[in-house]
Amino acid sequence: MKMDSLVVDDLSEFVKQAEQNTDILGSYMGVRSWLLIAAGVLTGVLILAVVFLFYIYRKQKKRKEEQIMSASLASIEVPVETVQIGKLHEQGERSGQQDCFGVSDESLLKTHGLLAVVADGMGGLSDGDKISTAAVESVLDNFLLYQGKCTIEQQLLMLAQNAVESVNGLLGQNSFGKSGSTLVMGILRDSVFSFLSIGDSRIYLYRHGILMQLNREHVYRNKLALDAVNKEIALSDVYSDSRGSGLTSFLGMGTLQLIDFPAEPIRLISGDVLLLMSDGVYNALDKEELAACLKGEPEDTAEQLRNAIQEKGYVNQDNYTAVIIACK
Repeated sequence: MKMDSLVVDDLSEFVKQAEQNTDILGSYMGVRSWLLIAAGVLTGVLILAVVFLFYIYRKQKKRKEEQIMSASLASIEVPVETVQIGKLHEQGERSGQQDCFGVSDESLLKTHGLLAVVADGMGGLSDGDKISTAAVESVLDNFLLYQGKCTIEQQLLMLAQNAVESVNGLLGQNSFGKSGSTLVMGILRDSVFSFLSIGDSRIYLYRHGILMQLNREHVYRNKLALDAVNKEIALSDVYSDSRGSGLTSFLGMGTLQLIDFPAEPIRLISGDVLLLMSDGVYNALDKEELAACLKGEPEDTAEQLRNAIQEKGYVNQDNYTAVIIACK
């Protein structure tokens, strides 16, 4: 009986201890559950905070991007309200001046547009000065004739037709090819610009610090390049042939072989600069040197071009002419 009593007592003690342990475990589990719940709530709050902050960041970034885009579009779409003109016309080291140029009345910009033209009489032929002058006078005289009757492209084509007829009439059929001139001209109207060129005079657009040539010269090197592609001559001949710079189309040859004009007009913006020039300019100065002169006002640009060419000191410096049109 005594042994049985001890067993019962031990069993009772064990049960009490077990109950105490259960209470402790229950308390622990309760605390742990609350901790887990609190941790979950805190994690959820943190996630929501991160999501909210990311949303705010994206919204602010989008607003900033829209502001930047709006500012960019605003600058791109600023129309040309007025222009300023710079002019360069020098004889160089030649015995005579065979370049000629002209610009229409700037006050007619809003009603009729602006016309600029440069012609370079061919020095290797006779009477180049008379041919270039005849071409420029024909273009200027007929500029207002076609106003309101056609597109800019059509107007340029008709002005070129007038120039060809004028030069051919001056020379006569028996003198075709004995004298000649290049021609590059452009019309700016309602912030839209188009051009037409014959020969190797050039036209450039300077925008946002980048100088881009708009037209392609009509020189024999283009024919050599085609022959090289067709494997009719060596590729090295394209650059070594002395005939490469010879003109393949020019006023005075009779029937023109080539003209160059853009597929569609170019929309100009405030800050653009157009540069029409004879080869006496671009043969003396490379693109980097030309661009360096185009950062100021047009009259300053003309003076900088003059100084840069004169500093070269070329003993055979050709006549050099340029018209600078700054869009404002």
